[in-house]
Amino acid sequence: MIQELIAKLQTADAAQALSALCALAKSGKEREIIRRALEPESLIRLIKGEESKARKNAYRLVGALEDEQYLPCLREAVREETTLFCIPSLLLALGSLKDAETLDGYILPPTDCEKHQAEITLALNKAKSAVHRLSFEPVGVLDKAYNFLCVAPSGFESCLKEELEELGFSVRERRDGLYVNTEKVGRLYKARCLVEALIPIAYKVKAEARAIAIAADACPKSRYRIELRGYLKDRRKLIDEVRSLLKAPNDPSNYDCELRIECRLDECDLYWKLWDVPDTRFSYRKQAIAASMQPSTAAALVRYARRFEKAERAAVLDPFCGSGTLLFERERLSPCKLLLGVDKSGAAVEAARKNAAAAKSKANFVIKDALRFEAREGFDLIISNLPFGNRVGSHRENLELYRGLIRRLPGLLKDGGTAVLYTMEYRLLRDCIKSAPELRLTEQKRTEAGGLLPWVFVFEKS
Repeated sequence: MIQELIAKLQTADAAQALSALCALAKSGKEREIIRRALEPESLIRLIKGEESKARKNAYRLVGALEDEQYLPCLREAVREETTLFCIPSLLLALGSLKDAETLDGYILPPTDCEKHQAEITLALNKAKSAVHRLSFEPVGVLDKAYNFLCVAPSGFESCLKEELEELGFSVRERRDGLYVNTEKVGRLYKARCLVEALIPIAYKVKAEARAIAIAADACPKSRYRIELRGYLKDRRKLIDEVRSLLKAPNDPSNYDCELRIECRLDECDLYWKLWDVPDTRFSYRKQAIAASMQPSTAAALVRYARRFEKAERAAVLDPFCGSGTLLFERERLSPCKLLLGVDKSGAAVEAARKNAAAAKSKANFVIKDALRFEAREGFDLIISNLPFGNRVGSHRENLELYRGLIRRLPGLLKDGGTAVLYTMEYRLLRDCIKSAPELRLTEQKRTEAGGLLPWVFVFEKS
């Protein structure tokens, strides 16, 4: 495919081929293939050509390839380029190649078009930020205590509260979540069930630029980016207007704080999120697979499951282990007798083993269809993020899979053992359990994850 696109650089379809190559170059592997396959002369010819769209995309590709051999050509283009919509891509390419001298000496072209002027200015600032990137020191303790809204995976707020209290925090429960007043922000990120910690700025602010800027002006004066959520009108216009009114330096490519604007109809809530807080909780996760569970959700799920375990040192099985996150989080919660992950995907097991090495985990992983897996001894806990059908497999495939799993669970569990299953296919699982009298449904609850509404089912072998 790459060779076909490169061949099209000699045709009238060069602009489209360049755009497709830019998309491919986002992958490190593909980027290296393009570098080796591309004749520099063909790209330089397009940079110097008369077709403006091709020039723009040629600048983009140079920036994506980060190949310094094109730098002399770009420096020449800075002096010659007069097409305003091409200039932002040219400046960003210079930023990718770390050409501080050219960018610092660049003078904005005269124009009466506010749109082009804003785009060129933004691109120049981003390019300069890429060159003159600031190094932010990790922050573990702030200069004073702040009220933090501690966000839990939806449905697992009690698990996060329990963990925060174990870490020594005094937790206040409010309608919108859990609050902790502390300057020890680094310790907050010891809580494995924590999704994020936000500093509330203001609630029910009118969703217009001036009101937001006035409310946010009390924020710490630091380099920041704006994160706008739930706004249904012109997002770019509102972000630009807020940015122009705030005094703190906005730098979307080089920031240590985020101004979060959460909109609901004509009102919004404002939060400040710190990005320079060290967070190494899930550094073991070197590789993930499609539909991998978020680590904080996995941590919350195993903490929830721990409430139903009866064994002092549990033997734990995940029959659809994916990249192993549930087992690693269970291992960190308390000592286990055995941790075993099973998955029929070789790629998933390979990822799990890489993560296990990084985690220094004692978990073992085998490539096996869960419905054909045999164990010498029963397990105290079976815990799994089941295939949903939304992201992995299909409802029809899950119909047989779930029926087979429920038939096999009693033979895999010890007497009194517990199965904790997380799935969107809750109706299917409820129907399947009717055919397993050895299993007793002891708990079920709805959660939320990425716009989906998975349920947690807890079964006990009677």
